[in-house]
Amino acid sequence: MKQWLAIHLPRLSLESLAAGQDSPLAVSEYRAGRQQIIICNQAATLAGVSPGMPAAVAPALSLSLRILPREPGKERAALEGVAVWASRFTSHVALAPPHGLLLELAGSRRLFGGFRVLLPSLQRGLGELGYGFHMALAPTPEAALLLARSGRRRWVTDLAGLRRVLGPLPLALLPLPSGRLDDLQGLGLRSLDDLLALPPAGLRRRIGSEFMDWLERLLGRAPDPRPRFQLPDCFQRRIELPAEVCCRQALLFPARRLLLELSGFLTAHQAGTQRLAWTLGQGAAGERCFHLGLLVLERDPDRLLELLRERLERVELSAPVREIALEVRDLQPLAGRPLALFAEVEGVDAELGLLERLRMRLGVDAVSGLQVAPDHRPERAWRWADPGSGVTAMTEVERWRERPLWLLPEPRQLRVQNGRPWLGGRLELGVERERIESGWWDERPVARDYFMARTASGRRLWVYQELHGERGWFLHGCF
Repeated sequence: MKQWLAIHLPRLSLESLAAGQDSPLAVSEYRAGRQQIIICNQAATLAGVSPGMPAAVAPALSLSLRILPREPGKERAALEGVAVWASRFTSHVALAPPHGLLLELAGSRRLFGGFRVLLPSLQRGLGELGYGFHMALAPTPEAALLLARSGRRRWVTDLAGLRRVLGPLPLALLPLPSGRLDDLQGLGLRSLDDLLALPPAGLRRRIGSEFMDWLERLLGRAPDPRPRFQLPDCFQRRIELPAEVCCRQALLFPARRLLLELSGFLTAHQAGTQRLAWTLGQGAAGERCFHLGLLVLERDPDRLLELLRERLERVELSAPVREIALEVRDLQPLAGRPLALFAEVEGVDAELGLLERLRMRLGVDAVSGLQVAPDHRPERAWRWADPGSGVTAMTEVERWRERPLWLLPEPRQLRVQNGRPWLGGRLELGVERERIESGWWDERPVARDYFMARTASGRRLWVYQELHGERGWFLHGCF
């Protein structure tokens, strides 16, 4: 039997417009021939503002009150963002506009350790996203939605217990045709139990087939297929801030919401990413774009938020920020992470974490690694690489153990006396030499004999003699 979890977001009209707003704020909509307040935050409520109040009257109660028009498009985008996040828990997520979601959890129940583990995880996640919510579990989607919209937190797992839970619900919660509620209440009916006690045929004639069909689906007597929400191929979300933001730290709250949604998106795709594109909309000043580049695949929102905090320290805000957007197109397969078997694995993760934090704070170009390149010419036998990516077999490294780590940017010509190189005195040359003749294919050929040299003070140097031309001596590196 299917198990449907309904999530109702009663404050989505406000929360889709104002993420983390503490000052008095309300949302209005045109109803009954005038602009009315439909929802407000706690600060506005304390000032005396309430739903149903004319929008023209509300500002008199609070001089700092801001009234925003309702925007169904942003509500839909926010609802889809929650659907993306919820896809980490089940492959069957269905939208129930304007403010609801349905998750089919029968297939996920055992994977997450049962409802006692799964449902609290969902509740914590919705709280972290910053949404107020009601949840209910039922064997039919309509029953789960009805219970969630009523604000009743109920977990019903079988049809036998469903009628008992739904029966006491008042008729005002049911989607009755216009004018029918007063008629039924005039007959003395108050609850769903009272309604179901009437003969079905007479009830269908009085109320209509559409409502009766809904009632059949509600009780599980008729099929109720729900189309799946289709995850996009890439992640693109934008949040408009309720007020201009000049402080970088204030951007972390909406950024965390975006990262939580991204985490659900990546988990559903069984993928990770190494590149996040951020955009800060600054109104007339244009947009400030920057990227978050990672050394390893990642999808943990806390880890990504930590790196973003470091990266924001280097972002110059030429104007206040009005909106923040995140785009991720670089998806790579990432399986679930097993527990570390050896302590060394955790040490490697800690080192990579330190390198990533340094790159975020100092810049990508400031922290690099070295990688051995397949070329005998010393100046071309290495290249810059991302830290951790230039892994080379030990046998390859051992081959260069007699070469110095420090090469001069350009070889320095040495003075020669009696055919021997000098640098503050005569250099003592080692017996062994390394001959390098290479580079003919790229028109930068070299022909050199390299020696280990020692100064009078004992300093070790790496010098070479040209094999062609004037056969001069050059200093190339220091040990």
